[in-house]
Amino acid sequence: MPIDEPASKATELFTAKRVLDAHWARALDRPWRIGGCLECQGRNDCPQLDWAIEVTAEAAALMFQKR
Repeated sequence: MPIDEPASKATELFTAKRVLDAHWARALDRPWRIGGCLECQGRNDCPQLDWAIEVTAEAAALMFQKR
């Protein structure tokens, strides 16, 4: 895929899962917390983890919509 094309929702979701997995695997004493990637800043701030949680929540909300 060319770099100037926007990512699809599926690509974003798979990327978000990789971010969540990195935080789960690298912060074993506090899973799903800050400390799992190079973007982690301080003890309570990781923009990458925040983005991944947001993308996952949007996908879950879409999946569980009532018709």
